[in-house]
Amino acid sequence: MKQKPLIIMIAALILGLVFGIGGTMGAQKFIFKTPAQSTAVASQSKAPGVLLPIGDFTVNLQGGAFLKTTITVEVTDAKSEALLKVEDAFLKDRVNEVLANKSLADVQTVAAREKLRQELIARLNEVADNKITDVLFVSLVYQ
Repeated sequence: MKQKPLIIMIAALILGLVFGIGGTMGAQKFIFKTPAQSTAVASQSKAPGVLLPIGDFTVNLQGGAFLKTTITVEVTDAKSEALLKVEDAFLKDRVNEVLANKSLADVQTVAAREKLRQELIARLNEVADNKITDVLFVSLVYQ
């Protein structure tokens, strides 16, 4: 008779472990998506465009500092890349115009560089007819 309550307790313990582990795994899979899963979903939603190097830029910033950067833009497709290669001088002019009107504070922080990136996208798309989707700072040195 003493074995029956012991067997019931062991069975209840095993059953509790199975339900606990199964519930946790199910919740993680269906309710709490892991960063790897959400990153995979985000990367599938946006197909990368074609990268078009614009060039190296060295400009004097407002206030006496200088900036040296290499910029590449992401364009929507290969056809846009071919069209923008013809407009290369105009794109470089826009980049120089934007960068020369910035101060050191406008390039030092991550938030400032993101604001600069958005401004460059807007100004370059004036020439590129909204074919540029992103601006990448391949290198960025300021002093």
